[in-house]
Amino acid sequence: MTISRKKIALGAVALAVAAGVAVQLVWHPFGRAWKGQPRQLELDFNRPDALADSESLSSLPRDMLRVPLLRDVLTEDFVNYYEDNEGRLSAAGALRRIAFEHELDWSDALLKRVFDEPGRLMAWRGADGTLRYWALSMERNGLAKVLQTLGTIAPADTQLSRVGEIDGTPLYALRIGPARSLLLAGKGDRLVVLSEAGMLLDAESKPIAARARAVAAWLSDDAGAREAPLQSFALDAAKGPPKGHRVVVGANYLSFGYQAFFPGIEALRFDLAGAAPEAGADDAVWRSAVLVDGARLPGQWNTAELWKALPADPAACATLPVDWQAAGKMLQKVSDGKEELATQVGQAFDGPAAVCWYSKSALVAPLFVARIKSADAAATLRPVLASLFGQVIGAYEPNAGGEKGAYARLPVQNREGAGGAVLWSRAVSSPYGTREAKGAPFAAQLSAGAYFPVTLALAGNTVLFSPDGSLVDDALAVQGKRFPAAADTMQRGQQARTVLSFTPSALAPLVRREATKALPADQEALFLNAARAHLFPKLKALAAYPAVSLVLADSLPSGRGWVQVNWQQAGLPPRGVLAAAPLATPSAQEAAQ
Repeated sequence: MTISRKKIALGAVALAVAAGVAVQLVWHPFGRAWKGQPRQLELDFNRPDALADSESLSSLPRDMLRVPLLRDVLTEDFVNYYEDNEGRLSAAGALRRIAFEHELDWSDALLKRVFDEPGRLMAWRGADGTLRYWALSMERNGLAKVLQTLGTIAPADTQLSRVGEIDGTPLYALRIGPARSLLLAGKGDRLVVLSEAGMLLDAESKPIAARARAVAAWLSDDAGAREAPLQSFALDAAKGPPKGHRVVVGANYLSFGYQAFFPGIEALRFDLAGAAPEAGADDAVWRSAVLVDGARLPGQWNTAELWKALPADPAACATLPVDWQAAGKMLQKVSDGKEELATQVGQAFDGPAAVCWYSKSALVAPLFVARIKSADAAATLRPVLASLFGQVIGAYEPNAGGEKGAYARLPVQNREGAGGAVLWSRAVSSPYGTREAKGAPFAAQLSAGAYFPVTLALAGNTVLFSPDGSLVDDALAVQGKRFPAAADTMQRGQQARTVLSFTPSALAPLVRREATKALPADQEALFLNAARAHLFPKLKALAAYPAVSLVLADSLPSGRGWVQVNWQQAGLPPRGVLAAAPLATPSAQEAAQ
């Protein structure tokens, strides 16, 4: 059977029309009015998760590489990632297309100035925990011509639409993808850009009142009204355009939402002041500070006793001023305990806690250390700890036996340690465990080829916990003077104020080993080659650096305020690196700003 040319042509035309209809229905590239962002976002415009004031936003990633350690670890890949970001390229492409189709004299240099002007970038986290949504507030300067043209071409453009007003100021939507549009508004010398329409508009494409007021303030000539986001970080209003960079990141974002357990830490700040005109560009250095609430710092964040209890040579350690009342309430919920459990935990524990990773163990098995107020409090807490450990720790082991219908787990092992220490341990099956099941006396009862020897210990006034029991044994040896403590290698005057420490020479091999173990078996060769080309050289460069510690100022405020911090290195950086420290210490006046 032969098919005529006419039928073939008609079929081709029908296929092309069907394809065009499908493309229009899915992507709407031709003449579709903008109908708003269906996905609504819960954001507080006055409380961003991160904020950056910059003399030139486009230079911020490159200036971060002035820190020697970051320069060796991140290199130019970090800069190129943000310069070649999909959203940025889509917006630039859309504007170039508009300029071409409407015969506008917008040069690439003019469009590039969006990120070369002084401005403020505010960011909020998305559902995936990343800083997904952002707002840019700046002086429009050379972009005035662009914004003035938008009102003229919007009615005739398929990607650009006028979607409303903010306090009398036109609001435009620039569609840069099938489900994403940027919002732009300009008034006087001010410009505001929002990364998602749903940040400002509701399901009916109308501005949400509270957020519209915030945007109106960012567009106003009143400098004080524009500084509302700074108040959440206890920062003073800027005096004139920013010089250099100021980056502030909230502790709630950095802690993945766990800040409720240490509310005394609110934010970290990094400043790069512009170098003096007579100095070279390399003379500008990063300085850092932390926002704390002294009234919510248990024990004034004194960490001396923790470093004396921790085993020596950790790959990384961090201390946190834990709110023990909040921790007690959490333990009460997960253990179905009585109400007095929260009170018992809150009243027994005192001061900050520490978490450390060691190269001999795994990233998923750190050591936790906390202090109890007194011997009497420790005696009272002992049965509480035993009960909590038995309830909370354990994995389902179908071969472990036990009562019918019960949640089968291996039994808790109790034993006495040196110096009157009490230990509770339980083997927990996991393919990522730190010990192989083969050879263990309970191997037949395990549901995986490896397990964690999870251990909790009470030694005097110190509580120790780790999924890897060998780290608890090391800490008990420190208590018995049979193993060196982390404090032994620290200056005595800095033990109380050192809140973070990491040793690159120990951390790098730990990360390499864990990354290699995590490679998917079905594509191990592919990922291993990528790791050898990109990850392992960076880790080798990292390992060449000496140990780094973060040291607080000698005195902390009684209330809310910024405190200077000092990054100290235990030796010289690798050959060829001129700076002696990765970050400089801010002056008292700078830290207070």
